[in-house]
Amino acid sequence: MNMRKMIAALTLVSVALTAGCGQAGGSGAAGAPSSEAKSNGPVTINYYGRPDENQVESTIVSAFEAANPDIKVNYVELPDSSNDRLKTINTVLQAGDASIDVFAGDVVWPPIFASAGWVIPFDEYLEANELNEYLAGPLSAFEMQGKTYGLPFMADAGALYYRKDLLEKHGKEVPKTWAELMQTAKEIVDQEGNPDLKGFVSYWKQNESLTSSMLEIYWEKGGRVINDDGTSAIDQALLEETLTDMKKMMDDGLTAAGIETFGTKEARDVVCAGDAVFARDWLSGYGPFNNAETSKVAGNMGLAPLPGYGCLGGWGVMVSNFSKHKAEAVEFAKFRANYESQMTAFDLVDIKPTLKKIYEDPEILAKKAEMPEYLEALDHSRPRPQSPYYAEISGIMQLEIHSVITGMSTPADSAEKIVKQVKQIIQ
Repeated sequence: MNMRKMIAALTLVSVALTAGCGQAGGSGAAGAPSSEAKSNGPVTINYYGRPDENQVESTIVSAFEAANPDIKVNYVELPDSSNDRLKTINTVLQAGDASIDVFAGDVVWPPIFASAGWVIPFDEYLEANELNEYLAGPLSAFEMQGKTYGLPFMADAGALYYRKDLLEKHGKEVPKTWAELMQTAKEIVDQEGNPDLKGFVSYWKQNESLTSSMLEIYWEKGGRVINDDGTSAIDQALLEETLTDMKKMMDDGLTAAGIETFGTKEARDVVCAGDAVFARDWLSGYGPFNNAETSKVAGNMGLAPLPGYGCLGGWGVMVSNFSKHKAEAVEFAKFRANYESQMTAFDLVDIKPTLKKIYEDPEILAKKAEMPEYLEALDHSRPRPQSPYYAEISGIMQLEIHSVITGMSTPADSAEKIVKQVKQIIQ
């Protein structure tokens, strides 16, 4: 890979994708005793983790230390913003600093860190068939060029939500294509005659979810973004067609008014008010949509895979190549992603697990009847383009997609600009 481009890409991670944030604190591991010097006392590793919602992280750390008395874990709680977490970790690793041993990472981060040589592959630390315990979709985000650079502990995916009552009333099936979705939405809205009811809602403000939404429509058409050799595979004609479809949904009045300004809350408020036939959201939307205290349509919001594929989301755990205690860091990483830890998080904050057997447990299925629907959506998901330049690629796409849906550009012009600018970055 061209070194000049690599340096530029890593710099852009700090600038284009992230917001300002100071480096997290915590005692550094650089001066700790070596892994071999256990006779001098427990080894201490630094874990840069997600926010400690309902004490999930601290509970898991305590459980690990109880099971591994020769390893202590210094848990550094990072900010709530994924972008701020990325800047903190990027700053430390770019400096070759050993103060991070293991960290929680978003599924779009592995190509950045693996390509730079900042994280280690886990393969030599894994037993035969150990990876088979994980769902293929979530695991694929951490697999590149035949190596595994992390383990997923929380799954997510773009999914289709639909009004079960309205589809049943009008004799409609859950759409299998985006064209069917648009047609079904139009017919139901026209027949209902409710001025507040819209056919489709999502969050299309200029951010990462807008890129995800576009990719999901583009993928259904057979489009790709990155070739196996890392070069651009964008099909300009299919991209223009995708942007045209998104703008047409707005022009035809199928989307909720203001969709181009919607973040998560605004889009979910429309669904919970009962004003959307269909919604594109992450799996985390199922809870609020079907909570009788927050939603007028609780019990009537079904979940299905998006046409084609949904964008894979979620989090996993990776180990720094600069760690002085790699073996111990991997030991904790494996624990952070194991059954015990995922069940702890599942019970405390209702994460979507990444282990197959959790979706097969009769007791869990009896309490969470929606688990098979989560699994189907995850099975129909794929990672966003696995490139160390993804941050900049997504930034370009966000700008041009938003320019189209706000009427500032045409699908043809923006498709051409995306293709040209992406090729300049990665070729």
